[in-house]
Amino acid sequence: MIYYMCQNVMESVRKNKVFLIKTLSSDASMCLQYVQNDNIISKRDYNNLNQPNHTQEKIIINLLDNLTNKGDETCRKFLKLLEKEGFQDIFPQLKELFTPDPTSAERENRPAVEQARMQAEGVEFVDKHKKDLIQRISSVMEIADCLLCKKMITGEMYNKISAQDITQAKMRNLYQFMEMGGKAVKEEFYRILKEKNPHLVLDLES
Repeated sequence: MIYYMCQNVMESVRKNKVFLIKTLSSDASMCLQYVQNDNIISKRDYNNLNQPNHTQEKIIINLLDNLTNKGDETCRKFLKLLEKEGFQDIFPQLKELFTPDPTSAERENRPAVEQARMQAEGVEFVDKHKKDLIQRISSVMEIADCLLCKKMITGEMYNKISAQDITQAKMRNLYQFMEMGGKAVKEEFYRILKEKNPHLVLDLES
């Protein structure tokens, strides 16, 4: 199963590099034209990449290296191109890349109804058990680390939580930021808590 494209776009390109090389090498010249027309690479990049003495595979390898070296924003534009119907008409195998495997799909790719149900469940739990969670969670910074990695809280928020000396104070700060972030942050907090401290969740839910 091809890796499904996720939020970390550079990592997505790297993980799918072998598949992309095989797929796009069927018409490297056409691929370069599309990439340049969408302003993903410059005319100078195009000329440097479109070497007549290079195999089609080598051209695509160099293209992918060029894109990942430019960073997330360039890779994001490239992934948008890969999703376009006209581009997929030329490279139909690309459709595989955007079909999630239901056995390994990321949480954000769950069906909308299931995701909404889980979000409501998480928000209700976080609101209902606020007092107990403030008193009983000891690994506040581990949870904050996860939320920061998911960009659910900012670095400034993280530092304010970390600056507190008492665990309960850290949790109160975290709750303030969850209220500011809304339902999505609370649902993510609940998911992390179920993973990191399942016994506490089970005890409170019973």
